[in-house]
Amino acid sequence: MSIVVDPSPPQVTGSLTSELARVLSRIGRGLRYHTRAAREALDITQSEGELLRLLDRRPGIRVHDAATELGIASNSVSTLVKQLARAGLLERTVDPQDGRAACLRLTASADEWVTQLGNAREQTIDHALVSLDQHDLEQLEAALPAMKRLAKAISRYGGSLQ
Repeated sequence: MSIVVDPSPPQVTGSLTSELARVLSRIGRGLRYHTRAAREALDITQSEGELLRLLDRRPGIRVHDAATELGIASNSVSTLVKQLARAGLLERTVDPQDGRAACLRLTASADEWVTQLGNAREQTIDHALVSLDQHDLEQLEAALPAMKRLAKAISRYGGSLQ
């Protein structure tokens, strides 16, 4: 007896696609709303805030690696780096392993801000999670690996909407 494996990818329904888009958008909007005050205090954009949070998690990351992690083009990260360096929120140092590359780190003032913003994001999520029942919490925890893979797949997609 031989086993036949179907090499075609699983079919995705339009309803899953539209529901995920709607839910992820609403989560993102809610987090942006609840962290707006912290961003406005430093007068930075959402994208700049995302780069600062990444530098908090991965101090010394290179521009190319930051772009990959954020799912945006390297030249976009370079633009963010210039703006944040001018504002005194990050510093660039020469990569000791490759003198052509720069390593990125938060300055002390940005470090304090990122802590405040991270706390605001986590408090918002925590407040929402405690309102859910145990079954919902277990389902969310079980879905995390798939959500991480989805995030990576979206970052790699690079498709055009044209």
